[in-house]
Amino acid sequence: STTIYKSMKIIPPKGIVSLNEKQIPICECQRYAKQDDDFGEIFAFTRALVDVTALKTMLQSLPEEIWKDEYQSKQNVRIVRQGHDAWGINKIVFNFCDDFLLKVLDLPFSQQEDWQQLLRPIYAAAGVDESRVVRSLFARMPPGATIPVHHDTGYWVKHTHRCHLPIVTAEGVHFFVGPTNDKMSEYLFDEGRLVELNNQAKHAVTNTTSDVYRIHLIFDYVDEHPIHTRHKLQKGEVLYQTRRSIDLAREASLMEARRKHPSFIILGAQKCGTTSMFEYICQHPLVVRGKCRETHYFDWRYNKIIAANDKEGHYKSYMQFFHEKALEKHLSLATGESTPSYLLHSDIVIPRMKNICPWVRLIVMLRNPVERAYSQYQMFVDPVGTPDQLKMRALSKYKDSTFEKIVDEEIEELEKLGITSDSHYSEFISRYLNKTDPPLPMGNGGHSIVARGLYVFQLAHWLEEFGESCIKVLSIGDIKNKTPMELQQLMDEVFAHIGLPPSDIGDLAAKNTRNYSHQPMKEDTQSKLQRFYAPFNEKLFALLNRTITNW
Repeated sequence: STTIYKSMKIIPPKGIVSLNEKQIPICECQRYAKQDDDFGEIFAFTRALVDVTALKTMLQSLPEEIWKDEYQSKQNVRIVRQGHDAWGINKIVFNFCDDFLLKVLDLPFSQQEDWQQLLRPIYAAAGVDESRVVRSLFARMPPGATIPVHHDTGYWVKHTHRCHLPIVTAEGVHFFVGPTNDKMSEYLFDEGRLVELNNQAKHAVTNTTSDVYRIHLIFDYVDEHPIHTRHKLQKGEVLYQTRRSIDLAREASLMEARRKHPSFIILGAQKCGTTSMFEYICQHPLVVRGKCRETHYFDWRYNKIIAANDKEGHYKSYMQFFHEKALEKHLSLATGESTPSYLLHSDIVIPRMKNICPWVRLIVMLRNPVERAYSQYQMFVDPVGTPDQLKMRALSKYKDSTFEKIVDEEIEELEKLGITSDSHYSEFISRYLNKTDPPLPMGNGGHSIVARGLYVFQLAHWLEEFGESCIKVLSIGDIKNKTPMELQQLMDEVFAHIGLPPSDIGDLAAKNTRNYSHQPMKEDTQSKLQRFYAPFNEKLFALLNRTITNW
């Protein structure tokens, strides 16, 4: 619902919108939480007054077909704008960018001198060089149409100025702006008034006329934000768009232009926050969730029918777990997986992964090994779960044993095998991972409750093979009980690690969690594990060159 907050039209005063005021949606600002009738803030400013008489005459004389998608797709380039298209808004587009300002497209019309002569004086009136313009289009709103209350979203909104130049309008066209749906004011958008709108504020438009097609020039420009690439498009070029990305069809067949998939793999460790991290990553608009979160291709789903040295065959088999056709068209998109058993089974996973996708960026999540061990046990004795989860848990020997007994037996086994904090990771592999009496099961994760916490052996192997720059090591404490700002800062680091631009995440809730506070670990067992893990943890901290305290 929309409440018109002030009955008189606001004439946008002279001014400019500070980008500092566009870092979050206005409706999320705390100062608008109160039901205060006199908030008094302005969300649109007059940048200049422009004589649009000649431009108005020209636009109104254009043949109807030029506003249609069919014409634009042949004589210019068709751009999909989901909202405007759904609301019936016609458009003639000159420049457009993806939501992350990674590429700006200069459409054929923007390269034509007659259009340039019309647009340049308008940009100049706003004090904007055309090289800084990232989006520019004429938007034609039919009689009787409504653009509902909304605010613009995406990375680009925070870093651009949004300008409107009304060229054709009428008394029956109303432009509303406000901080929230229930505090909307009508602003004067009269012909020739170049207005900068804070498009993080709520805004809406109604055209109540019966015969006037409202036409605005709408353009967005950057101040100092870098423009990574500008592409001059040819007439009739085809684009592949998602809501947040744009890719050129002509580049889809160029191998050097393609992003290699997968872009990321979360290796583990089990019960260390890997599900939460995966879900946070998948909130990025450029990430395409795979067909399953845990592919297990590099351990127990490895296709042994394909020769080990057949890289292409294995890659094709592996990519069946992802949406390969969509990824081939949309070059900006990324994908990945999270299989937490990979970290432990470095002996078999590393050579397979280096053979199939040596470019992949890796993420490791760690947790206090004492708490991790108890969490794994609780998972495998939990009677609640999906049919597949319960079937997998039934394969584990843990279901019929106590945690205390498991810890005693597994520590004793590791000591008999001669595994100490001074051991090399190769000894951990040969003596424990490759043991035959009994062998480790490969079809489920219901084993190695204690050994999975010996992170130093697992990470040492991965770091040696892939290098420090390829692996981002985090702890569950890095994502647990954090403020939204702290978690966002961390995720922007993760996005950068896997080759993605910053992006806001909305769902901050932890995933796949269990509460076992009603059945705490026995103090004797906890102490035993702490003593056992202490020297291994010290070696881990030395390997990472930092002490982890928040795990």
